[in-house]
Amino acid sequence: MAPPFSKNEYNIRATKVRTVMKEQGLDALIIGNPDNINWLTGYDAWSFYTPQMMLIDLNDNGIYWFGREMDAGAAKFTTYLSDKQVIGYPEEFVQRPDVHPSSFIANWIKKSGYVGCKIGLETDSYFTSPRSLTNLQLNLKTVKWRKADQLVNWVRVVKSEAELAIMRQAAKIADIAMQTAYEGTSVGVRQCDLMANIVASQIRGTKDFGGD
Repeated sequence: MAPPFSKNEYNIRATKVRTVMKEQGLDALIIGNPDNINWLTGYDAWSFYTPQMMLIDLNDNGIYWFGREMDAGAAKFTTYLSDKQVIGYPEEFVQRPDVHPSSFIANWIKKSGYVGCKIGLETDSYFTSPRSLTNLQLNLKTVKWRKADQLVNWVRVVKSEAELAIMRQAAKIADIAMQTAYEGTSVGVRQCDLMANIVASQIRGTKDFGGD
């Protein structure tokens, strides 16, 4: 499964985020929102059931994904990230009362030279637990933390031509799905059968492009 956009598209997005980071005086940014991680890298998996983060700094190759080791494989075939940019934490950190993945991530950040840096942090993400944030900050006391809850979200507001093209395709598929629902609704039709046809139309898409 390849990323839905070109590598250049993701590079442009990262450049836009770095521009805002510079304006706000940030050396790095830690992201916990799966939507923002996906937007910046293409990473697409339901692995946010365990702690998952991403770090972006001001260097061109400075994007790193952090997640459960068993989920790291998905990052290697849904993104353009290199093996060095995909950091998986071992199973011994998963759902344990005495250790936490954020401690592992914090140690990596510390060893990678971010000590003393100004790092933005998404503190209002539904997918980043208080324990994750607390462990991260306690293990990186020399970092100068800054709230950056909507930084990436605001950059995402302005759509690129590539994004608009995908949105137009999605709109056409949505039209087909709604038409399927409208034409298939009648007395005696089972809801499950109708839904099966609707979902099938969403996945089938059009002759030119499929759905998801």
